[in-house]
Amino acid sequence: MRNTKLHIVFFALLSFFDTHSHAQTTGGQNITLSPYSNFGIGEWLDYDFVQNGANLHTRTGAYSYSLSNPATLGNLYYTTFNLGMSVKSSQISTSNASQTFQGGGLSYMALAFKTWDYYVRKVHYDSLLKIKTIASTRFAVNSSFSLHPISSIGYQYTIENKTPFLNRTTHNGFGGLNAIEMSHALKLGSHASIGYSASYLFGDINDQSVFSIPDSTSLHILEDLKAVSMHGMEQKLGVLFYVKKDSTYHTFGGSTQFYSNLNGQESRLTRTMELAGSNVYIVDTVLNLNTPKTAFSLPKSFGMGYTFQYRQSWSLALDYRQQDWKNNSAIFFDAGRSYTTRKDYGFTFTIHPNDIKLPKQKKIKSPIRFGAVLSETQFEFAGTPAVPAYQLAQQRAFIGFGLPIKTRYYDNTILTSLIQIQLDYTQRGTTKFGLAKEQFFMVKLGFQLGDVWFQRRKFN
Repeated sequence: MRNTKLHIVFFALLSFFDTHSHAQTTGGQNITLSPYSNFGIGEWLDYDFVQNGANLHTRTGAYSYSLSNPATLGNLYYTTFNLGMSVKSSQISTSNASQTFQGGGLSYMALAFKTWDYYVRKVHYDSLLKIKTIASTRFAVNSSFSLHPISSIGYQYTIENKTPFLNRTTHNGFGGLNAIEMSHALKLGSHASIGYSASYLFGDINDQSVFSIPDSTSLHILEDLKAVSMHGMEQKLGVLFYVKKDSTYHTFGGSTQFYSNLNGQESRLTRTMELAGSNVYIVDTVLNLNTPKTAFSLPKSFGMGYTFQYRQSWSLALDYRQQDWKNNSAIFFDAGRSYTTRKDYGFTFTIHPNDIKLPKQKKIKSPIRFGAVLSETQFEFAGTPAVPAYQLAQQRAFIGFGLPIKTRYYDNTILTSLIQIQLDYTQRGTTKFGLAKEQFFMVKLGFQLGDVWFQRRKFN
């Protein structure tokens, strides 16, 4: 009877945790269920635009840019609104158990537009052919606003011990860090752009633990809820160089990312409860604590990329990013875990890479892209004489395409919008060494909507 009662209670507790987690994300996100999000400020997300694939540092065009490198804004010619969302299905396996998860939510919202344009025109005269030509060099400032998540926490697991007596601890985590970002890029003529962005970071991370000790008459429960409200600043600097040689285009880009004024305020509520019959009674509040704001740090990162494009037919982009977690201190209730340097290697092959209709085309061709990313993550698990140290690895492959929508403006300007669809498969971890192996299937949907703003109509 006691075991039946215990199973019913724990089913109710897990249902409460699941309901509470969904309540936290009713109006927003439910995108993560991973034991590795238990560390630091959670799982770091790939929040860049769907249409970029793994091209984070050199993706640039009349409607296109990257959130990872603000300098890619320099080639923007039209107002662009980007909205992304995703649906995720995953399976988490250990050596003796498995768990599935389905979720999804918004990935990003961003608006980019031209702020200032200036053309330097130079007249060339061919005395032999009696032809006069005018060459224009563009200088411009473009800007963007975006809202996107930085990290996400989602985990649920139970630890059972039978010594010195039967007890169980159930953990539930939720929350994450978000960014409101403003970016600017200065286009310096025909071959270079520089960019800068500043983000306000905000969010909270939560860990709810329930420790229970059953006896013959009731179930005694200790609930410990820890939460940290976080705020701070993130800044990025980026550069971009591009050159055309014969029928080929070459683009080089790089960026660095750093943080400042990060602080978190921790609260903790610990209570003892008792389940008698079908009622839960709060016996006592053991701890109700709010600490002063505490400064913390996040690791700097840098990245670089190169894109080779042949005519308007296809392109190959290579990308690299490194984030130095090695010297980063533990964050709040992170149990003193140490990290290592994270490295991400990616490539993206795109057929019809242009995001604008070319003069000789009747309509824009659908872009098709595929690629992969290999990540040596920041998670390193210490070894023993029998088991070597293990750095968690992650592999991601993707394939996607765009559906073009062409509209005509009042002055016959042709605007391009694209609906982007992409399928991702990600594998991370191992079932060895007492760890977990994860497999993710994700469907990403992005809306890349072009428009013309701040342009006055002329009437004769």
